[in-house]
Amino acid sequence: MKERADARVWRDQALTACCMAAAAEGDPLLSTARRAALLMDCLAVLRAAHAPERAAQIGMGEFRHGLRGPLGALLPPVPGTADRFDALHLFDKHGLVRDAVQDLCREHLVPHVALERHWPWARVRAEQEERRLYEILRRLSPEEYRRARALLAEHPAGPVRQLSRAWDQLWMRFDFFEAVSDWPWCQLDGWWYPCPICHWPMRVAQHAATTDVRCEAHAARGVHYRRTPGSAGAGPPELVGTGKKATPVRGLPASTEHLALTRPVWRYGALPTLLEVDLRDQVQDLPHVTVEMYPGELRPDEYDLHITVAVPGRRTQHFRVDAKAWESVDALADALLERQPPPYPLTILLPDHQDHERHYLAARLRGRRITVTTLTRLVKRIKTACGVPR
Repeated sequence: MKERADARVWRDQALTACCMAAAAEGDPLLSTARRAALLMDCLAVLRAAHAPERAAQIGMGEFRHGLRGPLGALLPPVPGTADRFDALHLFDKHGLVRDAVQDLCREHLVPHVALERHWPWARVRAEQEERRLYEILRRLSPEEYRRARALLAEHPAGPVRQLSRAWDQLWMRFDFFEAVSDWPWCQLDGWWYPCPICHWPMRVAQHAATTDVRCEAHAARGVHYRRTPGSAGAGPPELVGTGKKATPVRGLPASTEHLALTRPVWRYGALPTLLEVDLRDQVQDLPHVTVEMYPGELRPDEYDLHITVAVPGRRTQHFRVDAKAWESVDALADALLERQPPPYPLTILLPDHQDHERHYLAARLRGRRITVTTLTRLVKRIKTACGVPR
């Protein structure tokens, strides 16, 4: 058992090394010398995760080639287990680093001792920001907590004056914003575009003769655009929607006066809130259904949505829901297993695009009174419970 646990740590360390190397390979702002130094660091960590005989076989050429294909060729195996990372590609079909690489780095972060030894990079420590967010949330009153969670979803980016007015007295307590001008990945000719669903900056991807603009979290739902040919001018370039959820958006200046939530707070604070709000909006008007958002007596990391279905003559059903927006369900399982088992049945809610991974997560959490489902599946289940046709 201990050998398997140790093997998982080594595999996580190797996965992080590959993700960091891919990020270095795909960063156009890195100098050649800096990129080479980072790749050497990552290769050293990858080799350390393997048995000596295999480590000696992995050279820089194989490492860089392996980053462009399924990662199984680079990752050390874990006896008796399987996960999706053997088939994972870190680069998309255009040769660009996938949006999720940063999140995989964060979710499979190696222990701090290893980081201090191998990777003294501030960008790897982003998980500290998530912890700091929840420490602040824990200190809020129930009313302030509800308001802060709503603000994370409704006002994650925009002009600083608009944000300070919306956040009001909470503004000085939430220093989780950065200037969009410091984020070249979301800029198109000096402009940035908010996602129509989550309102956070969308990623700009330039390849060949086209420029795509997409939301990292909602591209699977159809939030992606393409720059209109010949749209250069004094104002922001025009975008044409290429997905079913690509409603019209207008560019905003990528200046120091426009701020956005840091990526960890958007990923693990704003996105789960949006998922919970979406669930609430779809079920709150159903007959016999009561919805309570953010029960005030609970700690923020327990659950944030309590749905009660009380049909006369039937047993009352309770759904205590905790939404999660992790890129890696494997790392999510590890994080949930570190908690004490809940004293009540708990529902972990995943986005619909992770439906194919719910069985794996449920298997990892077996015996903990935890159900794993997706938004669409849970809405159907609640409709069935209250007798509404699906």
